[in-house]
Parts: sequence; structure tokens; C-alpha cells
Amino acid sequence: MKKMFLAILVCLAGITGAHAYSAKGMVAYKKLCKQCHGSGFKGAAMLTSDGWEEMFASEAEKLKSAHEDYDEAMEVLRSPYFERRLDALGKFLRDNGSDMGVVRSCDGLNCG
Repeated sequence: MKKMFLAILVCLAGITGAHAYSAKGMVAYKKLCKQCHGSGFKGAAMLTSDGWEEMFASEAEKLKSAHEDYDEAMEVLRSPYFERRLDALGKFLRDNGSDMGVVRSCDGLNCG
């Protein structure tokens, strides 16, 4: 009985952790990207999940290259906050790319 309880507890912790990770990415998107790219739904749909994978490869070099002509964007991409949230933001965008259907981390209260 104790083993079953422990197994359930571990599963619940994993589910909660996965949701929080996605929420971090959504919050990072809202703070860093929303001003120029719109809501999380609109921004994530700019590329497919594979496209986002490419953008965030090698410490987001391709993403930085795409924004190099925009001073405000480069300031954001050089910020310590971006560096701390790089993985969470990339996961949010990959998981919600245009080929993934509905943006799972968004609802009427959180995404817009």
C-alpha cells in the first residue's frame, strides 16, 4: 500500500512539474515577445515545432540572428531574464507550434 501511495505521489509531482514548466514558458513569452509578436497563440503559430527547434538550437543563435536588425529585440535577447528562461520559452513555442493545433498552455484568462 505504501508503494502504491508513493507511486501516485511521484506521478502527481511529475504532472505538476510539467505544467509549471509550460507555464514558465508562457509567462516568459508574455514578458519578452508579446509586445511585437502578439498573444502566445499568434506567436507560437509563426513556426512549426521543428522550426522552433531550429530557432532555439545552439543557445538560440538563429533566433538572435533573425532579430539582429531590431535594437529593442536584441536588448531583450541579451537580457539575463531571457537567458534564464531560454529553455522554458523554447519548450512553450515548440509544444505550441503551428503544426501542434491548439495552444495547450493558453486559456481565455492566461494567454492573451
